[in-house]
Amino acid sequence: MNKLIPCLSLSLALGLSACSTLPSKPRTFDQLGQFSSYPLNNQTYRIGFKAKSDLSYGTAEEIALVKAAQTTVKNGFHYFKVLNDPSNRTQQPPRKAVVYPDPMFYPYSFRHPGFYDPWYNMPQVVTIDPVEVSYTIECYKDQKNTPSDAFDAFLILKSIGQKYGVSSTGDVLLPATPPH
Repeated sequence: MNKLIPCLSLSLALGLSACSTLPSKPRTFDQLGQFSSYPLNNQTYRIGFKAKSDLSYGTAEEIALVKAAQTTVKNGFHYFKVLNDPSNRTQQPPRKAVVYPDPMFYPYSFRHPGFYDPWYNMPQVVTIDPVEVSYTIECYKDQKNTPSDAFDAFLILKSIGQKYGVSSTGDVLLPATPPH
């Protein structure tokens, strides 16, 4: 019986600490960052996306493409082409920097006096700039006047949009709640 109490308290402590590391509530498409969509004329739009700090540049590009497809469909078009706009070419992935923490010396180590532990002083890569992606798109209603390198907005929403909670009609879906 005496051995059972420490085992129960250990399992309770591990169980409670596991609950504190569960991921937060899933986000909807609109909560992934800040979106902008500006009409430049009756079939050209400027799409922008400023991501939250936990998203990579590649993911931000993919989300901006989904937003472009959503804007295309919501405005009554079927296809869109990303224009070779000068502002699109100047976009770069955000700058990153390597941060080295101050070395931690353990003067009273039981193994070696003045022991330096490299595992606790690992450098970290941090993102300096916010992740921002912008596209200028031109939309088309039918395939006969559409350039060959244009995207099918419905196909993008059907394939990639589902990954981010956007239906094939461009509507934002609520995230599925995990079973308890």
